[in-house]
Amino acid sequence: MRVSTVWYFLAEGWRSARRNVSLISLGTIAASLFVLGALALVLLNLNYISQSLQARIEIRAFLEDGMSPEGVAAVKAQIQGTDGVAQVAFVSKKEGLRRLRRQLGDRAGLLDVVGENPLPDAFDVRVGDPERTAQVAARISRIPGVLGVNYGQGFTEKLLATMRLVGAAGAAVALLFVAAVVFIVGNTIRLTVISRAREIEVMKLVGATDWFIRWPFLVEGMVVGLVGAAMSGLCLFVGYNVAVRYIAELTPFIPIITAPEPVAVLCLALLGIGVLMGVVAGGVFIKRYLRV
Repeated sequence: MRVSTVWYFLAEGWRSARRNVSLISLGTIAASLFVLGALALVLLNLNYISQSLQARIEIRAFLEDGMSPEGVAAVKAQIQGTDGVAQVAFVSKKEGLRRLRRQLGDRAGLLDVVGENPLPDAFDVRVGDPERTAQVAARISRIPGVLGVNYGQGFTEKLLATMRLVGAAGAAVALLFVAAVVFIVGNTIRLTVISRAREIEVMKLVGATDWFIRWPFLVEGMVVGLVGAAMSGLCLFVGYNVAVRYIAELTPFIPIITAPEPVAVLCLALLGIGVLMGVVAGGVFIKRYLRV
């Protein structure tokens, strides 16, 4: 393809976009892409929270009382050899009591009523894949010398199931928004195609190829998608960085993405998505008008 031809396509697409795309249409496209980006940020934060919570999931394997150091070492070796185990750390009775006192806070005085330390020695076990926590815990519980295991039974399974459900629902909603944005961009371009249907028919009759006619409309879709995505990406980046400060102050106990890099990457990806959807919409809606 010659440079002059490429320049013609670009110039025609740009002129058509300036002439036919209204501020209302462009605002609608930008708003749709903004909502799509905001939904992506919500999903990213949910995934970040999920990973943070899953990283805290661990199995506490309690040991039988009166075990010798050799026996403790043997149990540790068997736990480390269990399939799925990533890390094992010994927690003595004294250390376990100190942790319990910190967790109880002002109510730590209740432990003084008990008298002697009621906690057994234990191992804290991290699992490589949190989804396998229950399976690994069941294997560890059968090791001789292990009195019992605790990994938040019930809550852990519900947490993982909830995160899977939220991820699937978010992906489904995102696909719906993508389809909606393609439809909006496509309808904007369709109005241009309708207004130039007579011109397209004449071009076909004088021998212009389908691609010669199609390229300006693809460029128009690209321009519309790019400008809309740029507007929404800028608003999204600034808005998120402002909002995240207030969210971090109001809910400091909830881990959220505070680094600007992931948000910047998402905004750049939004530009690519906007361009791609504009091209797809332009190609789909002009196809029927090329059949002369």
